[in-house]
Amino acid sequence: MKQIALFSLIACCSLFSCDSPQKHDDNLMKYTKNLVVAKQFIEAFSTKDSTLEASLLSDDYLAFGPGIGQDSLSKEVIVNGDKGWMKTFSEIKLTNAEYSPGLDANYEINSDVRLYGTWIFKFAKSGKTSKMKFYAEFKINDAGQIYRYKEFCELHDMTKELNN
Repeated sequence: MKQIALFSLIACCSLFSCDSPQKHDDNLMKYTKNLVVAKQFIEAFSTKDSTLEASLLSDDYLAFGPGIGQDSLSKEVIVNGDKGWMKTFSEIKLTNAEYSPGLDANYEINSDVRLYGTWIFKFAKSGKTSKMKFYAEFKINDAGQIYRYKEFCELHDMTKELNN
């Protein structure tokens, strides 16, 4: 009877278990590599290095941002749009950055990178500063380039300043 109970327990655990420890470890190793790329991307934007920023994006890159009614945006559109941000602000800084691994549909760690933080921007013309709460998800390919990017942000403080 004990053998049947033990066998049943092992069978149930096998059916309902999480990812294997090896897959978990592999995803963490990939995440560690991808984290470097995500941080380089943030650094490129913060230091207004659009050339580095573009090099970190794959040719099939698509971004999904906070714009209402916007469809996905291509690499060219994002790089050109970011150049506009770089001209508008004399200083761009990410504060309170918290990076973490992505999660799949089963809430298991994958190799994606998630980022929470607050951007602080200083307007070039007025010298005033503005804050923007921010969340992003990076999907990075085996070549070390970002191929999908999702961004969510709270623009209240930003739009208040733009309207003045």
